[in-house]
Amino acid sequence: MPQLNYDESRGFGAVDGLLSADDVASVQSECERLLLLPEPDRHLRDKVAHGTRHLFDLVERSPVIDAIVQRRALLDEVAAIIGTRFEAFEVSFRSPQPGFGAQRLHADDIPKLGHGPDTVATAIVALVDFTEHNGSTRLVPGSHRRVDLQRRSGSLDRHHDEIRLLGSAGTAFVFSGHVLHSGTRNDSTSERPALQLVWRASPS
Repeated sequence: MPQLNYDESRGFGAVDGLLSADDVASVQSECERLLLLPEPDRHLRDKVAHGTRHLFDLVERSPVIDAIVQRRALLDEVAAIIGTRFEAFEVSFRSPQPGFGAQRLHADDIPKLGHGPDTVATAIVALVDFTEHNGSTRLVPGSHRRVDLQRRSGSLDRHHDEIRLLGSAGTAFVFSGHVLHSGTRNDSTSERPALQLVWRASPS
């Protein structure tokens, strides 16, 4: 059995060192390459200018990133959340520049109707150290078991139980897609890039 980090009661876990320093540099290089593509070659949803830069559909566009999505240590955590039958349906890059990145607390799936199985899992893979000041992700532990909170997805600016996900570059923060979470304002002087990966459980 794999050694898992996911805490079901809190709805999240972390895989320290999922990416090595060389891996992080390779992913950053890939993303910079895609950000610099001329407009006709970009994805329709890409955002490459100031604010929060985004890249989408990265599995199809980058073998380097596709290989990371397939890493066993990551997939074992996903399986602990949504079972062993699932598929990645969003693999993207998000990089808030200084002064940007703040979001309202939200979930990545519709509210659950009860205490049934989770159907979505999310991972944020840090490409720089996540600190208190550079727009690190926050979440509300246990909110994947709180239908009342999930119904307020997108309407909450803050919650008294929220915490920050802090860790070194290369860490993957993995959580139920029903957990309320969001990016925060980047108050540092540098961008805060990360990969965002979302999986959905497949019908049995």
